[in-house]
Amino acid sequence: MHPRQRPSLSRFAFLFLVATMALGCGPSDEVDEGPLSSPPAARDAGVSDGGSGPGDGGNVARDAGTTPPRDGGPSCTPGCAGKSCGPDGCGGNCGTCRSGTTCSATGTCVCVPQCDGRTCGSDGCGGTCGTCPSNATCSAAGDSCACAPGYVPNQAHTGCVRVGGACQGINQYGYCSGDTWVRCDAQEGIVTMECGPGRCKRLDAAGSGACTCGSVDANGVCATASGASAATPRVHFTCATSAGVLIASNCTVETGSSAGFCSTFVTAFGHQTTCFCAPCSWPSGRDNQCGSLCSNAGQCQYSASGNFHTCGF
Repeated sequence: MHPRQRPSLSRFAFLFLVATMALGCGPSDEVDEGPLSSPPAARDAGVSDGGSGPGDGGNVARDAGTTPPRDGGPSCTPGCAGKSCGPDGCGGNCGTCRSGTTCSATGTCVCVPQCDGRTCGSDGCGGTCGTCPSNATCSAAGDSCACAPGYVPNQAHTGCVRVGGACQGINQYGYCSGDTWVRCDAQEGIVTMECGPGRCKRLDAAGSGACTCGSVDANGVCATASGASAATPRVHFTCATSAGVLIASNCTVETGSSAGFCSTFVTAFGHQTTCFCAPCSWPSGRDNQCGSLCSNAGQCQYSASGNFHTCGF
């Protein structure tokens, strides 16, 4: 038997190289850092692979039923077509209204009537705050109606009646309208007398009343229907002491004579002011016929300047 030959060095080098190559072709424990594609299952579920793309966070928003805002947010277009005021739908407004107007539900400025404290006159919007009755005018402040010159309020203060006109239910005792006594005179129709501040006394809730007596007593004084002096006055004013107001009597009615007038008869026992049919003649008896006050009619003396008469003295 031949002695065993020792392998050569080159043969060992060849075997080492083969073993090394074999080991390099096996599986590796290291992770490849190159790009990987998402598994199909992940792509189907919409899971992002961490990169920026249409799927980045968008699937969650779509699942919630909302649309994700774009960068910078969508712009809002104000809805002001046909509007001059009110909200524009974008947090602003389409305009403001001037003083005295307000914005309507349709976005237009409309006038607001200015009638606080007013009963008549313009409301500032082309309408009125109320109207005054016939023959009356509205005050500058619009807070009251005043009868035109020549007219006075009726007793109910719902209208105006003409001074000198028909009495229209006003009686001879009359009523108060402020400080004015309004009454009916048989000859002159509706007449008025100014009583003075606070001197027209109301006797009932309806306003019936007259001027207070002042210096006039139960004997009375003579004057015209409106209380003025005259040479031959036809009205006798006396004081109704129980009520403290004046009563006016038309002498034409009291005497039944168209010549009736108010005068003072002077005697040795005093004087009396009343209605007379004529100088030294007044109505008397049951039938209220006019008769002479003097036993001798020729004794009658009348002073027109003083409006008094006597019988012989």
